Amino acid sequence: MPGTVITHTAETFSEIMNIVESFQSAHKSAWYRGSGKENYSLTPSLFRHPKTKKAEDLHRMEREISAKFMQRSPPFVQQGFSDEWERMFYMQHYGIPTRLLDWTESPFVALYFALTSAQRDKKSKVSESVAVWMLNPILWNKWALKDISYNGEILDSTKEQVKGYSPVVDIDDRKNIAVMIHGTHNSARIVAQRGMFALFGKGTQCMSVVYKEEKFPDSSLQKIIIGKDHVDSIAESLFRKGVSDSTVYPDLHGLSLELRRSFGF
Repeated sequence: MPGTVITHTAETFSEIMNIVESFQSAHKSAWYRGSGKENYSLTPSLFRHPKTKKAEDLHRMEREISAKFMQRSPPFVQQGFSDEWERMFYMQHYGIPTRLLDWTESPFVALYFALTSAQRDKKSKVSESVAVWMLNPILWNKWALKDISYNGEILDSTKEQVKGYSPVVDIDDRKNIAVMIHGTHNSARIVAQRGMFALFGKGTQCMSVVYKEEKFPDSSLQKIIIGKDHVDSIAESLFRKGVSDSTVYPDLHGLSLELRRSFGF
């Protein structure tokens, strides 16, 4: 049924991989996103502000954040930015709120983020289920841009269809529904994490709500829920297969995370 988000449950690493294999077999392209809580919405950081909710106010805030970044970042940034897109991806990399939502081409990276960001209680026991989302980005773009009969694939910042999402475009002229886009690989982390992005327009609703309301093609967005009692065992299985902190974060930060986890900190 169009617009229905198919939900799976999994208790083991092999069950997750079987679901992923089935999704990949049914779709030409597949992206993934891990979430440390199963009910976290598919919403970019800019739109998760605790108080500001109106689209006009959020987009005004976006410009103010970008302006502050341009003013204060030069001492910390080694390279210049060729355009507003490169600046946006760089800001996203460092956790500054943007209209970008991280996805990855790797189900292992998504699973890593879901499992390692699981909520824990005071005794370090996992307290909530986690989730891995699966998306066909090509089908999403075709449907999101059906008003212009777009029949291409994943976009990048050079494409004509992306101009309507530019940070310098007035909100009234912006496209509404998010599109899937290749990012600028201006950091080792993006490369290691096989990073891709959902680029939101003026619409602030999360992707799963838009998917339902706009009746996107059936099965192109799916969700795997991993119960809290199975998070640690699946994480151990993932780590033993070589997917760990230092492979996802190929720098000193990743090594630090891996050493802390290995020695029980």
